[in-house]
Amino acid sequence: MSIAAILVTFALVDNVVLSLLLGVNPPQGVPGSLRRALGLGASLATLACLASLGAWGADTMALVPLGLDFLRTPVYVFLIAGLAWLLRKALQRFAPRLLPSVSFPEAAVNAAALGVVLIIRHGSYTAAEGLVAGLAAGLGYALVMAVLSAIRLRLEVEQVPRAMRGLPLQLVSAGLLAFAFLAFDRAFLARVLGG
Repeated sequence: MSIAAILVTFALVDNVVLSLLLGVNPPQGVPGSLRRALGLGASLATLACLASLGAWGADTMALVPLGLDFLRTPVYVFLIAGLAWLLRKALQRFAPRLLPSVSFPEAAVNAAALGVVLIIRHGSYTAAEGLVAGLAAGLGYALVMAVLSAIRLRLEVEQVPRAMRGLPLQLVSAGLLAFAFLAFDRAFLARVLGG
Protein backbone atom coordinates (compact mmCIF):
# COMPACT_ATOMS: atom_id res chain seq x y z
CA MET A 1 0.00 0.00 0.00
CA SER A 2 1.35 3.44 -0.86
CA ILE A 3 2.16 6.05 1.76
CA ALA A 4 -0.66 8.32 0.52
CA ALA A 5 -3.15 5.45 0.73
CA ILE A 6 -2.05 4.67 4.29
CA LEU A 7 -2.40 8.34 5.28
CA VAL A 8 -5.91 8.65 3.84
CA THR A 9 -7.00 5.26 5.18
CA PHE A 10 -5.96 5.80 8.78
CA ALA A 11 -6.88 9.51 8.95
CA LEU A 12 -10.26 9.45 7.17
CA VAL A 13 -11.53 6.05 5.97
CA ASP A 14 -10.78 4.02 9.10
CA ASN A 15 -10.79 6.93 11.53
CA VAL A 16 -9.80 5.90 15.03
CA VAL A 17 -12.73 7.63 16.72
CA LEU A 18 -15.56 7.51 14.20
CA SER A 19 -15.01 4.20 12.40
CA LEU A 20 -13.19 2.11 14.98
CA LEU A 21 -14.64 3.68 18.15
CA LEU A 22 -11.24 3.81 19.83
CA GLY A 23 -9.97 6.55 22.08
CA VAL A 24 -13.38 7.74 23.19
CA ASN A 25 -13.75 8.62 26.86
CA PRO A 26 -17.45 9.51 27.43
CA PRO A 27 -17.18 10.62 31.08
CA GLN A 28 -14.56 13.17 30.12
CA GLY A 29 -16.30 14.08 26.89
CA VAL A 30 -14.85 16.07 24.07
CA PRO A 31 -11.96 18.40 24.87
CA GLY A 32 -13.16 21.93 25.50
CA SER A 33 -10.49 23.72 23.49
CA LEU A 34 -8.79 23.37 20.15
CA ARG A 35 -5.40 23.34 21.87
CA ARG A 36 -6.39 20.37 24.04
CA ALA A 37 -7.82 18.52 21.02
CA LEU A 38 -4.63 19.02 19.05
CA GLY A 39 -2.58 17.98 22.08
CA LEU A 40 -4.52 14.73 22.34
CA GLY A 41 -4.01 14.13 18.62
CA ALA A 42 -0.29 14.77 18.97
CA SER A 43 -0.21 12.41 21.96
CA LEU A 44 -1.85 9.65 19.96
CA ALA A 45 0.32 10.26 16.90
CA THR A 46 3.54 10.13 18.92
CA LEU A 47 2.48 7.15 20.98
CA ALA A 48 1.11 5.19 18.01
CA CYS A 49 4.22 5.85 15.90
CA LEU A 50 6.62 4.74 18.60
CA ALA A 51 4.44 1.81 19.65
CA SER A 52 4.07 0.55 16.09
CA LEU A 53 7.83 0.64 15.67
CA GLY A 54 8.31 -1.14 19.00
CA ALA A 55 5.65 -3.72 18.16
CA TRP A 56 7.26 -4.38 14.80
CA GLY A 57 10.60 -4.90 16.55
CA ALA A 58 9.08 -7.17 19.19
CA ASP A 59 7.35 -9.23 16.51
CA THR A 60 10.30 -9.62 14.16
CA MET A 61 13.01 -10.06 16.78
CA ALA A 62 11.35 -11.95 19.61
CA LEU A 63 7.73 -13.08 19.40
CA VAL A 64 7.64 -14.71 15.94
CA PRO A 65 11.13 -16.31 16.02
CA LEU A 66 10.45 -17.79 19.47
CA GLY A 67 6.93 -18.94 18.58
CA LEU A 68 5.32 -16.66 21.16
CA ASP A 69 2.71 -15.11 18.85
CA PHE A 70 0.02 -15.66 21.48
CA LEU A 71 1.70 -13.06 23.72
CA ARG A 72 1.31 -10.18 21.24
CA THR A 73 -1.51 -8.33 22.99
CA PRO A 74 0.00 -8.35 26.51
CA VAL A 75 3.40 -7.35 25.10
CA TYR A 76 1.78 -4.46 23.19
CA VAL A 77 -0.13 -3.33 26.28
CA PHE A 78 3.04 -3.20 28.38
CA LEU A 79 4.93 -1.57 25.52
CA ILE A 80 2.35 1.21 25.16
CA ALA A 81 2.07 1.76 28.91
CA GLY A 82 5.84 1.99 29.19
CA LEU A 83 6.14 4.35 26.24
CA ALA A 84 3.36 6.58 27.61
CA TRP A 85 5.17 6.76 30.95
CA LEU A 86 8.54 7.49 29.30
CA LEU A 87 7.08 10.18 27.05
CA ARG A 88 5.38 11.87 29.99
CA LYS A 89 8.63 11.85 31.97
CA ALA A 90 10.50 13.26 28.95
CA LEU A 91 7.95 16.06 28.66
CA GLN A 92 8.20 16.81 32.38
CA ARG A 93 11.95 17.07 32.04
CA PHE A 94 12.38 18.89 28.71
CA ALA A 95 9.07 20.67 27.97
CA PRO A 96 6.97 21.09 31.12
CA ARG A 97 4.86 23.84 29.51
CA LEU A 98 3.41 21.29 27.07
CA LEU A 99 2.04 18.99 29.78
CA PRO A 100 -1.36 20.71 30.23
CA SER A 101 -2.17 20.30 26.52
CA VAL A 102 -0.62 16.85 26.02
CA SER A 103 -1.81 13.90 28.02
CA PHE A 104 -0.06 10.58 27.39
CA PRO A 105 -1.25 8.35 30.24
CA GLU A 106 -4.96 8.84 29.61
CA ALA A 107 -6.70 5.53 29.11
CA ALA A 108 -8.49 6.73 25.97
CA VAL A 109 -5.28 7.64 24.13
CA ASN A 110 -3.58 4.44 25.27
CA ALA A 111 -6.53 2.33 24.11
CA ALA A 112 -6.54 4.08 20.74
CA ALA A 113 -2.80 3.52 20.38
CA LEU A 114 -3.24 -0.17 21.24
CA GLY A 115 -6.00 -0.51 18.66
CA VAL A 116 -3.90 1.17 15.99
CA VAL A 117 -0.90 -1.03 16.78
CA LEU A 118 -3.02 -4.20 16.65
CA ILE A 119 -4.45 -3.15 13.27
CA ILE A 120 -0.98 -2.31 11.94
CA ARG A 121 0.53 -5.60 13.08
CA HIS A 122 -2.47 -7.63 11.88
CA GLY A 123 -2.09 -5.98 8.47
CA SER A 124 1.61 -6.93 8.37
CA TYR A 125 2.75 -3.39 7.68
CA THR A 126 6.48 -2.71 7.49
CA ALA A 127 8.16 -0.52 10.11
CA ALA A 128 7.98 2.58 7.87
CA GLU A 129 4.35 1.94 6.94
CA GLY A 130 3.55 1.45 10.63
CA LEU A 131 5.10 4.82 11.46
CA VAL A 132 3.05 6.52 8.74
CA ALA A 133 -0.12 4.72 9.86
CA GLY A 134 0.44 5.78 13.48
CA LEU A 135 0.97 9.37 12.41
CA ALA A 136 -2.14 9.31 10.21
CA ALA A 137 -4.22 7.81 13.02
CA GLY A 138 -3.08 10.63 15.31
CA LEU A 139 -3.91 13.23 12.65
CA GLY A 140 -7.36 11.73 12.17
CA TYR A 141 -7.91 11.68 15.93
CA ALA A 142 -6.86 15.33 16.18
CA LEU A 143 -9.15 16.25 13.29
CA VAL A 144 -12.20 14.62 14.87
CA MET A 145 -11.46 15.99 18.33
CA ALA A 146 -10.96 19.50 16.91
CA VAL A 147 -14.23 19.37 14.96
CA LEU A 148 -16.16 17.98 17.95
CA SER A 149 -14.58 20.61 20.17
CA ALA A 150 -15.65 23.37 17.77
CA ILE A 151 -19.17 21.94 17.65
CA ARG A 152 -19.28 21.79 21.44
CA LEU A 153 -18.12 25.40 21.78
CA ARG A 154 -20.72 26.52 19.24
CA LEU A 155 -23.51 24.62 21.01
CA GLU A 156 -22.62 26.22 24.36
CA VAL A 157 -24.01 29.55 23.10
CA GLU A 158 -27.13 28.00 21.56
CA GLN A 159 -30.35 27.20 23.35
CA VAL A 160 -30.41 23.43 23.80
CA PRO A 161 -33.21 21.50 25.50
CA ARG A 162 -32.24 20.45 29.02
CA ALA A 163 -32.53 16.73 28.23
CA MET A 164 -30.02 17.05 25.37
CA ARG A 165 -27.31 18.93 27.27
CA GLY A 166 -24.00 17.24 27.93
CA LEU A 167 -23.37 13.66 26.85
CA PRO A 168 -26.55 13.16 24.75
CA LEU A 169 -25.70 16.13 22.54
CA GLN A 170 -22.07 15.01 22.28
CA LEU A 171 -23.19 11.57 21.12
CA VAL A 172 -25.59 13.03 18.54
CA SER A 173 -22.83 15.34 17.28
CA ALA A 174 -20.37 12.45 17.04
CA GLY A 175 -22.95 10.33 15.20
CA LEU A 176 -23.62 13.07 12.65
CA LEU A 177 -19.88 13.59 12.17
CA ALA A 178 -19.47 9.84 11.66
CA PHE A 179 -22.11 10.00 8.93
CA ALA A 180 -20.14 12.80 7.29
CA PHE A 181 -16.99 10.67 7.40
CA LEU A 182 -18.84 7.83 5.61
CA ALA A 183 -18.15 9.80 2.43
CA PHE A 184 -14.56 8.66 2.82
CA ASP A 185 -14.80 4.97 2.02
CA ARG A 186 -12.62 2.47 0.22
CA ALA A 187 -14.23 3.28 -3.14
CA PHE A 188 -13.38 6.96 -2.63
CA LEU A 189 -9.86 5.97 -1.72
CA ALA A 190 -9.51 3.83 -4.87
CA ARG A 191 -10.82 6.62 -7.11
CA VAL A 192 -8.68 9.36 -5.59
CA LEU A 193 -5.45 7.42 -5.25
CA GLY A 194 -5.92 5.26 -8.33
CA GLY A 195 -5.34 2.03 -6.43
